[in-house]
Amino acid sequence: MLTLKCSDLGKAFGQRWLFRHLSFTVPHGTGLVILGPNGSGKTTLLRLLCGLMKPTEGNILWEVNGFELKPNQARSLIGAVLPDCEPYDELTAEENMELVADLNGVDKNSVSEWLQVVGLAHASRQFVGEFSSGMKLRLKLAMALVHEPIALLLDEPTAMLDEQGRQLVFELVADQKRKGIVIVATNDERDAAYGEQQIVLGKNR
Repeated sequence: MLTLKCSDLGKAFGQRWLFRHLSFTVPHGTGLVILGPNGSGKTTLLRLLCGLMKPTEGNILWEVNGFELKPNQARSLIGAVLPDCEPYDELTAEENMELVADLNGVDKNSVSEWLQVVGLAHASRQFVGEFSSGMKLRLKLAMALVHEPIALLLDEPTAMLDEQGRQLVFELVADQKRKGIVIVATNDERDAAYGEQQIVLGKNR
């Protein structure tokens, strides 16, 4: 059972604080939605939780069955869709997926399965540079899930998707919550349905 615990979390760049004094717990089987306008620190908070950045103050603790995970152990259990985790345009969708599978020690047979799940089986051998924004987002979802993470962190997961794509994300989130934890950062209040808990950033700015 995976649990995320954050206490008195804060992040500053120079003299400017994006947020301070954030404390929350996300238990196994639940979702957390981080709401707020652009520039409020949503993406930065996701990067902190992924271990890609360090907080200025406070603590982030990932636990499995009550045992604290080391940072590298936690990262191996996380799948993330972030703005700076882009697929390579000069590779095909299949090649991008195989690269991620190799990095995570995953059987390449799962590549075609996940491309099917996100609706990209027909475009598996198409260069990503030819993809629409919505297709790229679908591919990023597959890349985040191919190693079967326990925690899934998503930044604006429905921003470039049509209604069919939004339904896909809803189903993936529901399935992932049964396996562990989902955290969604968004400025679209419709996405609040993805989580049982909410944090609103930028309220005092």
